[in-house]
Amino acid sequence: MARAFGRTIALSLSLAVLLVFTQSAAVAQYKVTKLVADQPGHAPHIDPNLKNAWGLAFGPTSPIWVSDNDTGVSTLYDGMGNPQSLVVAIPRGAASMISLGSPTGIVFNSSSNFVVTENGKSGVAFFIFATADGTISGWSPGVDLTNAIIAVDNSKSLSSYTGLAILNNAANGESFLYAADAGNNRVDIFDGKFNLVKSFTDTTIPAGFAPYGIQVFNENLVFVTYASTGNAPGGFIDVFGRHGGFVKRLASGGKLNQPWGMALAPNNFGPFSNALLVSNNLPNGTINAFDFNTGKFLGQLKNRFGQIISIDQLWGLAFGQQGGGNGRRNQLFFTAGPNNYANGRLGVIEFAPLN
Repeated sequence: MARAFGRTIALSLSLAVLLVFTQSAAVAQYKVTKLVADQPGHAPHIDPNLKNAWGLAFGPTSPIWVSDNDTGVSTLYDGMGNPQSLVVAIPRGAASMISLGSPTGIVFNSSSNFVVTENGKSGVAFFIFATADGTISGWSPGVDLTNAIIAVDNSKSLSSYTGLAILNNAANGESFLYAADAGNNRVDIFDGKFNLVKSFTDTTIPAGFAPYGIQVFNENLVFVTYASTGNAPGGFIDVFGRHGGFVKRLASGGKLNQPWGMALAPNNFGPFSNALLVSNNLPNGTINAFDFNTGKFLGQLKNRFGQIISIDQLWGLAFGQQGGGNGRRNQLFFTAGPNNYANGRLGVIEFAPLN
């Protein structure tokens, strides 16, 4: 009787564990859909300009804008991945050693600041780009429909702007751009007229790590990822105030590995709702989830089989906006530069529980 009772208890516990595991797998699954690629056979839509797709940004009703680092342009897509006709060239710096621009981060500007001028025409830059060769340029259709206009050129000082973030305070009209300068191990702050305000960094970060990705959250917190300049494992996430004052170290080491993209999940994104999502560019393109306030590691996004999602050379992360032309708010769009950044991908990740 005792043995039978013991076997019954053991079986019940096993079934309970199996049930919990099954329920967890059902709750925790995410679906990856590739939308656009630069080669046939990898996605339903083909765009040869989409090579080493890096940053991505949206306006409230605009298409998805993508920085194509290897072709020196920005390409546009709707929420289903259909390429749009407009292609915007991103200029290179005056001291650049490459023949094309090298766009990395991109932001949408909702303010009346950040005016660009060329050939006697001036206009607000609605989309602003950073480049790996040290420039910041803006796109204003009334100034030049198919070319961004350089507003900052620090190519001579060997700047390498690998990330870009924007803060627009509607209450007081204050605007700042934050450019992660991996070349000079700092973050540059520019005001609404593209004037350099100051630079900042975290001097406690170990040598060999530099600012890489950057994002503004809650209109006053600047999150900066630090990655190895020599592709060593690890990484850091720091939080700064809007004027560059250090607030806290949010996360370090652990699952971080060449972290770049950051996005704050909405409240309907499954088990990682309201989490800070951070992309690892190398070596396997995983997505980490952290508690936004405490930095506690919550896990990594997994597919329906319980496998960690891996996207080769993953870069940007951004949630959709209004639906339709630029995706729903709980659709996580991503960019990537697979095959050692020679190719490009645009795709979307959605929470899809099993029934």
